[in-house]
Amino acid sequence: MIKIILKKNIENLGYKYDVLYVKSGYALNYLIPNQYAIIATKSEQKINNELLKQKKEKINLLINKYKKYIELIKNINITFYIKKKNNDRIFGSITKKEIKKKLENYKIFIPKNKIYIKNKIIKHPGKYKIKIKFFKKLETFLNITIL
Repeated sequence: MIKIILKKNIENLGYKYDVLYVKSGYALNYLIPNQYAIIATKSEQKINNELLKQKKEKINLLINKYKKYIELIKNINITFYIKKKNNDRIFGSITKKEIKKKLENYKIFIPKNKIYIKNKIIKHPGKYKIKIKFFKKLETFLNITIL
């Protein structure tokens, strides 16, 4: 067994910056050559701990920013005015990109990957609740109306 520090998220093994023990063959033949991990020497562990500390501070800043956004989003109802085809479908579609642009009008700047639309796009008029998930337990819903 050899002690390593992961440099990338590896499914069924761990997340970036995790310090763990793996079989030496797995580490030396796969993880280290593919730059997924490094050997956990004392100096590398100190560097890793400092990186984790900095990452935690950045996440705390993001969480505070996203909490402010959640309060703003709760009071917003975005309306899209779209031309309709004869079969009650809209001409074109509403995607994450359009929703992101509308939120920017309210000074809310979030990445598209934080917006979750059930079927990736919206093609019918109506009222929708769009999930915006910032972190595991930090999410809200945005009300959208398409006329």
